[in-house]
Amino acid sequence: MPLAKPQTIELRFPSLGVVRRTVQERVASAVSYPAVWASNVRLDDPLDRRLRGGSRPGLTKFVADDMGTTIADIAHISVSSAAGGASDILVVLVNSTIKTVENGTTTTYGSAPASGLFVTGQQHAFVITTSAIVKVNPKTGSISNLSASAGTIPTNCTFGAIYRDRMCLSGKDNAIYMSRQGDYTNWSFGVDVSRAGRAIPFQLSLGADVGPLPTALIAHKDSYLLAASARTLWVVRGDPGGAGQLVRVSENVGIVSSRAWCTIEDQVCFLAEDGLYRISADGSDLKALSENIPAELRDVDTSTVTVRMGYEHDRKTVHVFLRTASGSDTHWVYELIGEAWWPVRIQDDHSPVAVAQHKGELLLAGGDGYIRQVGGDDDDGTAIDSHVVLGPIRLANSGFHGIARSLHTIMAQGSGTVTWRFVTGDTADEASDNAKLAIEAFQAGSDYSNYVKASGAISAGRSPWAYPRVRSPWLCLWYQSSSKWAFESTILERAEAGRWRGF
Repeated sequence: MPLAKPQTIELRFPSLGVVRRTVQERVASAVSYPAVWASNVRLDDPLDRRLRGGSRPGLTKFVADDMGTTIADIAHISVSSAAGGASDILVVLVNSTIKTVENGTTTTYGSAPASGLFVTGQQHAFVITTSAIVKVNPKTGSISNLSASAGTIPTNCTFGAIYRDRMCLSGKDNAIYMSRQGDYTNWSFGVDVSRAGRAIPFQLSLGADVGPLPTALIAHKDSYLLAASARTLWVVRGDPGGAGQLVRVSENVGIVSSRAWCTIEDQVCFLAEDGLYRISADGSDLKALSENIPAELRDVDTSTVTVRMGYEHDRKTVHVFLRTASGSDTHWVYELIGEAWWPVRIQDDHSPVAVAQHKGELLLAGGDGYIRQVGGDDDDGTAIDSHVVLGPIRLANSGFHGIARSLHTIMAQGSGTVTWRFVTGDTADEASDNAKLAIEAFQAGSDYSNYVKASGAISAGRSPWAYPRVRSPWLCLWYQSSSKWAFESTILERAEAGRWRGF
């Protein structure tokens, strides 16, 4: 049946984020529905922090200093200060040196490894390398190799953690090595087993099994140590030298790599081979965060791609960064409030090689040597180009063409200029695919005009009515801007415009 008369519908922001696993036929006027594609937008808008949709926050330099050519890792550490209390210091491993940032001042210290990962404990930072453990005093800048007072420090380890004042190392083989409690230099594994604080090696396995290669260690409040392989998850509760327990949490879900996780208060969020998961630090309440995880985040090849994750506390958002050896960036965010995935596009040289939480801020150490924090109106001086697709929208009932007669949009006060474009298709899938292809062509600097049937510019507040009169069975509305903006509402008037040929 054709539409009895013209209809006016209100189009809403696609609050469910980008979803590509469901059918494309949907109602853009529904209270909640997903986007067929978007880039650099969030549900949490950048102007008044309302859940109405808009462009994402930017990136701002944490300090003005260029840290160097190659940042290997960054870490937060709290140390006692001469005046009492604690000082928060950011430690940076870069260009075979150690740098610290305290109260906005950067200090450079002597020779250090070219690569490695930090763990922190006893007011020191330790760089784990495959040949040695390097001890760094962030207050004095002294740097030295950690020497064993008993036993032999395991070599060829690639990651670790500090748990119950033990240094834990892994990545060498299928074992996890723990130093003596309180003494990171004691690695004598053959001492009397009655000594609760002794150094201990163990595997992630049941008594009669051989454990797999560990991939991640996550310590929490001296009470729990989550340990993972690529496909299993375990928790150490208490101290393994005393009454502690090693409990298998999952024999199917693991963590893909040593930094593919972040903490959210007393919970841990991590990337597994099949999706994003969340678990309490004690090993309970394991659950998948989203069944609609983007395809790019499934089955990540960690031999060619480095995975980093971080939690943006202010906006309750989990960031997942994938960086190739050539420096190309794939970046998705998951908004916990809206339970929505959004793709993010940043400059490749801003793509983080290391991530850390520092004084409540999420810091990203970019491939260009600068450290940035999430926040601001642009990306360190570069405008943020944002896109979102509303729809697909059926312009008439099945078997009929429809016509988009008029369009009226309201953007939030303070929004910059936003361009709207109509992209059409004979089916919902075709309109959706064309909208995504148009955005990708725009981002690549290619011609996208063949996809666009009408367009116009709007600014803050109520825009004038537009009369595009575009005829098609299906239509997508593409919003694009290089300014900061937030969405309010859009009114579209549609009407029947003749039978679809072939019906």
